[in-house]
Amino acid sequence: MVAGAGVPWPLVQPSLQVGRRSLGGSNAYVASVRKIATVVFVALCTSACGSAASTTAGTSTPSASIPIGWRTYAYGRAKISVPPDWTVVTPKGCTVRSAGGILALGTPKLLANCPVGVSSIVVASMSPAAAQAVAECPAIKINGLDAHVLPCTSSNARGIVQYVVPALGIEAVGTGTSGENVSGTGTNTVVGQILHTLR
Repeated sequence: MVAGAGVPWPLVQPSLQVGRRSLGGSNAYVASVRKIATVVFVALCTSACGSAASTTAGTSTPSASIPIGWRTYAYGRAKISVPPDWTVVTPKGCTVRSAGGILALGTPKLLANCPVGVSSIVVASMSPAAAQAVAECPAIKINGLDAHVLPCTSSNARGIVQYVVPALGIEAVGTGTSGENVSGTGTNTVVGQILHTLR
């Protein structure tokens, strides 16, 4: 449970792996970085400087409308954006005790120093229960992706909303502040606005 919020976290348990690798200053490392930079430069030049006569038809995914100043974070293949006054839960907990809201990427194991009584969103790998619920709940389109909004078969007195996005392999669970109703597909709350930045 989130300390003091009285609202359970979703029943997902992805593994959150955080690792560090020493980059060092060896000649082999510098040479490999130069090779990668050269490949990237050639690829960019080829795509930007290519023949004007060659055109390819393709489909594009609509991009999210992100308010100016919001920060974007990635979890697996998913991206989500939050207001600048939100804090992100790290493996050591939160870095601040006061924030507009909390974003957790993966199921947090530690909520030390996290603000209490604020809105929160947890983005995690899609659980078997969420995958099963996809069949029961119709999808809405968010940034070109199908998102199934739960609960769709029962009432939600606590104001918890869950977006399941199979194409990204994630689910995002949002809760509002005390008494705030964030359920449904709308964007009339900060939680709703944030969930609509999933891409």
